[in-house]
Order: sequence, then structure tokens, then C-alpha cells
Amino acid sequence: MAASAKRIDGIDFWRGLALLMIFIDHVPENVFQHVTQKNFGFSDAAELFVFLSGVSVALAYGTRFFDGETVGAVRAVLRRAFTLYWVQTLISLLIIAIFVGAAALWNDNDLLEDADAMVSNPLQTTAAILALLHQLENANILPLYIALLLMTPLLLALARRDDRLMLAASAGIYLAARAFSLNLPTWPVEGTWFFNPIAWQLIFAIGIFAGRRLKRGGIAYDARLFAACLAIVAIAAVVRTDAFGFASGLWQHARDVLDCGKTDLGFARLVHFLALAYVVYHSGLTGPMRRTRAFLPLCLIGRYGLPVFATGTVLSAMGEVVETRSEAFSHEAAFGAAIVVGGILMHYLVARGLAAWRDKSGAQQSMMDPAHTLQMAAPLSSRKSAIVLWSRTSRLVSHICPSRKSYPRVAVVQSGGVQSRRQAHRHGICGQYGAVVDAETGKQVPISSI
Repeated sequence: MAASAKRIDGIDFWRGLALLMIFIDHVPENVFQHVTQKNFGFSDAAELFVFLSGVSVALAYGTRFFDGETVGAVRAVLRRAFTLYWVQTLISLLIIAIFVGAAALWNDNDLLEDADAMVSNPLQTTAAILALLHQLENANILPLYIALLLMTPLLLALARRDDRLMLAASAGIYLAARAFSLNLPTWPVEGTWFFNPIAWQLIFAIGIFAGRRLKRGGIAYDARLFAACLAIVAIAAVVRTDAFGFASGLWQHARDVLDCGKTDLGFARLVHFLALAYVVYHSGLTGPMRRTRAFLPLCLIGRYGLPVFATGTVLSAMGEVVETRSEAFSHEAAFGAAIVVGGILMHYLVARGLAAWRDKSGAQQSMMDPAHTLQMAAPLSSRKSAIVLWSRTSRLVSHICPSRKSYPRVAVVQSGGVQSRRQAHRHGICGQYGAVVDAETGKQVPISSI
């Protein structure tokens, strides 16, 4: 994975792929579900998502934490956890509204299965959702991530002393959770969290460990370990696919023996994922993927993981609702494939839109900052006419148009940059500035005359 100054694009790529696989696996029966990660081994995209979350935490917050900015780093982690919290609350309520609305529209009470608790006792269930104690079937990975972020300061504090101490403590907590069936409860529906954070914190801690190694130059290669990991991946693929169709029932028999449970992060799942991650990392698979057309779109999706995940969760709920009407379609397989393709396109459009909005905001900020600096550096007597440098000019307004009238605020624009009141509104000029000055000709035009 090649590191850039700010991000590691390989992490964004694999996170984007994990998000798409999670979406595909959550959408009702479709042909794409046969090619996701879960079909070729004991682990699936959930392990990849949590592992990369740990790596990202180490890169985003770990550096500040270890460089002495402990309070700032912890505050940033908690802010991120709160962001995840309100997104989780919002999508949970939105999904319930989708099912309730569809049930009322089609008079189908079967659609109320996931919203039954809310319908029967809305106040109690709303309180449970706010407390993360009531989680919908396809909206239960963000509560896990929130719990892991709340554990992050402790994990980073242990890692600051020694990475191996952090891993040892995390492994001990994992073993205790497995041995004593430790998990968080749900309410008002009695049960436990689908993703047990007391167990899943181990793969998150391993991600932090890996992220720390990436900052120091990468994860060491060992030929014997690589061969062992490759063997694990190959054997898991053979077992999971029933020897590629030649040994019917092989996976069913193996599942009864192996520890493959998802809730408590079964040991077979953990070992398989770590072996797969080691093989992918040291095989250099990210390099060839970087030359494909899918690389940049998946990077973009991974870069905006939270809004994309929220979009996918809501879309999968809508897919479940629409799937109940699938008998009205003559080609159900094509219908399911269309839902997935449309959902993937929506993932990309959401990420693309957010990227465009951020680029536009950054460009506007970069234009405003030099103007603010020059204004503050100017004598107090000259600050009555606030200076805004609009697009590639560093000259003061007085240098461009010495004979200008006295306007409260003046904006400097490119030649022909503002020709109508609509353009002035779009650039944020109208209502804020008294006049505009053409940066090339020096011509001054009062806003009122545009």
C-alpha cells in the first residue's frame, strides 16, 4: 500500500470494497452474493471493515496521541464516536419509517416484523435505540464501531507503553469474553448484541497494531509465515466451496466442527482473516488493482465510508421492502441484480457528490484566507473597505483601481467573473459587498447595477 502525505489509497480501496460487499450481502437474494468474500473462506467483509477501522484509527489519531497531544486526540475520537452515534440513530429511525410506511401502503403486516417493537411500544423502543440497546438486523455494525472507538483511548494508552502489551491485553479480554459468554444486552427485546464488542475489539486492536507498523515502514515479511497463511487461505476456500462443488456437504460438516460463529468472532474466522490479510498485503495485490478502472471509484467510496455506509444500509432496507413485491416481476433474478447495480451506482454518486462539495468548499476557503491575511496586515485606517481577493490576484484593491469610490466592502474578481446578479449570488458576493472590481481592467461596478 503506497502512502501519500495525507491518506493511504490502498486502505480507501479495500474499505470501499468492504462497504460494497456488505451492501450486496444485505440486499435480498441476488446473483452478486455468490462472489463476495464470505463464499471463499471463513471470514467476510465485516472483519475487513473492523480491521481497517483499527488501522485508520492508528493513522488518524494515534500519531497525535503518541506525540503528546493526548487530550486533542481523545477529543477527536469522541467527536467521531458521537458522529457515528447520531448517524446510527438517524438510519435506525429512517428504516423503521420505511417498513411502517410500506406496511401501511400495501396493507402487509409481515413488513412490520423488524419494526414490531417500535409499533407496539414506540417510546420505549425509541429510548432503546438512543441507548444502542435496540439494533435492527442490518444496522448493527455501527454500534460495534462506536463501542470500539470508546475503547480506543485505553488501547492507545497501552500501545504507547508497548504494542505487544496492547495485543496481550486485547487477547485476554477476547478469551474472557469467549470463556464466560460476556456480551452486552439488548432491550426491550431480550438478547445480546449481534456483534459482541468485547470479542471484536481484538481484530480492532490488531488493526491498530498494523496501522502503527505502516507508519514505521510496513509489516515485516516472513517466508514461512506467508506459506502458512497461503495454505490456510487455500484450505478455507476448498472447504467453503465444498471442494469447488466436488464434495457436497463438506462445508456443512466443517461448520459443525470449526469455531466460525460471527457474534463472538469465532477463532476460525479470526485466523482466516488474518491469514488472508497477510497474503494480500505481501502479495502486492493492491498494486495491480491500482491499474484497474475500479480502483479510483472504490477509493472514493472508501474515503467517504460513513455516509456511503448509511446510504447502503437504507438502500438495503428499501430493497427488502421492494423484494416483497417481487412476484409482480417476471424475472426476479434480473430484478435483484438491478437493485444491486443501482445501489452500487448510488454509493458512487454519494461519494462523488461529497468529494465535489468538499473540493468546492476547500477552493473557496483557500481564496478567502489570503484576503483575510492581507486585510489583517493592512493599517487600521484602510480596513473600512474589506479586501477579498477573488481568483488569482494578490494585489490590493487600491493598486487595481486607485480612484475607486468608498464602498463598505469590495470584491476583486477575474475578468468577466461576475456578469449578472445570479452569478453574484452564486459567488456569495451579492448582499455582502458594495462593488466588484475587475482584476485585469480595473473597472469598478457597484453591486446594485449588476
